[in-house]
Amino acid sequence: MTPVPNPRRWTILRNLVLLALFLGLAAPASAFPIFARKYQTSCVTCHTVYPKLNAFGEAFRLNGYRMPKETEEQIKQKPVSLGSEAYKKVWPDAVWPNELPGNAPLAMNVKMASIYNSFTDASGAKTVVHNDFQFPQEVNLFAAGTLGENMSFMAELTHAENSDGSSGTEIEHARLGFENLLGPEHAFNIRLGKFAPNLYAGFQEMWLMTDNGVDTMFNYNPVGYKGGVGILDDAAGVVSMPARVRGIEAYGVLNHRFFYTFGVSTKIAPGANDPVSGTNALNSTGSPNGNFNNSTHKDFYVRFDYKFGGMGLDGDTEGVTLPPENWREKSFRVGILALKGNATGVDFLAANVNGLVPDPNDEGGNPYHLQDTSYTRTGLFASWTFSDLNVFGVYLNGKDTLELRTADNLTVVSTDDRTYKAYFVQADYVIAPPFHVSARYERLTPGDTSVQPLKVANFNFTYLAAANLKFMVEYQKTDQSGVGTNKALNTILRAAF
Repeated sequence: MTPVPNPRRWTILRNLVLLALFLGLAAPASAFPIFARKYQTSCVTCHTVYPKLNAFGEAFRLNGYRMPKETEEQIKQKPVSLGSEAYKKVWPDAVWPNELPGNAPLAMNVKMASIYNSFTDASGAKTVVHNDFQFPQEVNLFAAGTLGENMSFMAELTHAENSDGSSGTEIEHARLGFENLLGPEHAFNIRLGKFAPNLYAGFQEMWLMTDNGVDTMFNYNPVGYKGGVGILDDAAGVVSMPARVRGIEAYGVLNHRFFYTFGVSTKIAPGANDPVSGTNALNSTGSPNGNFNNSTHKDFYVRFDYKFGGMGLDGDTEGVTLPPENWREKSFRVGILALKGNATGVDFLAANVNGLVPDPNDEGGNPYHLQDTSYTRTGLFASWTFSDLNVFGVYLNGKDTLELRTADNLTVVSTDDRTYKAYFVQADYVIAPPFHVSARYERLTPGDTSVQPLKVANFNFTYLAAANLKFMVEYQKTDQSGVGTNKALNTILRAAF
C-alpha cells in the first residue's frame, strides 16, 4: 500500500526547518503584495524569489504595473471611477475622467537579521561581533498601483535601525509614471520623481535575490585626493553610480525585444551645497543651502538592451514555447549603459576608507578643496537564463576629472584624470521552487594605483517558506590588501504583507 502523505507532518517539518535555520546561525525590499491582492494571485506569479522578478514580472513592471494584454476580468479589486467615460468625448468641456485603486494600495516588508561579523585589519588585529540581533533591521512601507489607463505610481518609506542604536527614516522612492504616451503600445513612457532608474534594470538591489547589494557598483566613492577612497557605509560625496535618482526618465520597448531608456537627474551626489571661498573656506567644506544641488548641471544617462529568446520584454509570447514553470526560459539579454555628469563649482566632501574627512590635507599637510568637474560611467550588462540557472553581470568603467583647489578655494592647483574599473558576475539557481542559491564575485580596481583592488565574494541560500515569507543565510567576504579582510555571516527573515 502506498503511504498517504500527512499534510500536518509536512507543515510541522517546514516550520521546524525555518526555526532551526534561524536559531542555529547567528541587510532593501521591493516585493509588492498590493498586486497579489489586486489580482488575487501569488507573489510567485511575478517573482522567482522576491524581490527578483521573473520574465513575466519584468514585463508587468515595464507595463506600468499592468499584466500583458490585461483584461477587466483579471482585476479582482475594481477601481473607483473618477468621472464618466462619456467625459472623454466632450473634453475640454469636462474634466478628463480617471480612476483610483479600489482598496488602499499599501504593503509592508519587515526584515529581521542576526549578524555575525569578523574584521581583521592590515596589522592582524581582529574584531568579532557574535549574533547581533537586529530585530527589526528594516521596515518598508510601500504604495503602488495604477491611476487609470495611462498612469502609475510607486512610493517607499523605509525605517532602518542600526547596530549602534541609531535609526533613520527615508523616502526611498516617490514617483509617477505615464505610460503609452506616443507610438505603438509600450513604445514611449515617462516617469519622474525619486526612483531607481532603468539604467540599472537587472542588477540594482531592487532586482536581486540576495540581501547584500553590489557595493562595488553603487557604494564605492571614487573621489579623493588621489582618486578612489573605498567602500563607505554611507557614501557621502560622489558614488560610482547613485542607487536612486531625482529626475525624469523616458523608456520603452520596441518590437517586443528592444529596450531603451534615457534620463536627466540631479548630480551624482550633492557634496557641499554651498561652496565657500576666501578666508571663509579655511577648515570648511561648505554647508547646505536648502537645495539638493548647488548647480544647474545635471546628469544624463542612457541604456539600450536586446533580449534574445524567452518571453518578450513586454510580455509577448508569440512564436515562443514557454515551460509551465514561470521562472524557466532560454534567453540572453545584453545591453550597454552610460552616465555623464559635471559637478564644476561644487565642493565634494572628502573621505577616506574610515569615512568623511571634514578638513582634508594633501600629502604635504596642506588643506584643500576638491571638485569633480567631469565624470563618465560606461558599462556592459549581460544576463543568460537557461532553465533553472540565471547568470548575469556588469562590467563598468568610470572616469573622473578631479580639480584640486587651494584652501581658500580660489586657485586651481592641479587637474587630474582618474579611471577605475569594476565588474561582478552572479549566478542564481532554483533547486526547487522553495529553495534557491546564489553566488557572486565582485572586483574593483581603484583609480589610485597605490591602492590595491577590492575583492568581494557573496554566497546566499534562500528558503521561500511561503510566497511572501523567506529565510536567507548569506556569507560575504571582502578583502583588500593593505586594508584588511571582513567576513560576515547573516541570517535574515523577511516577510511581505
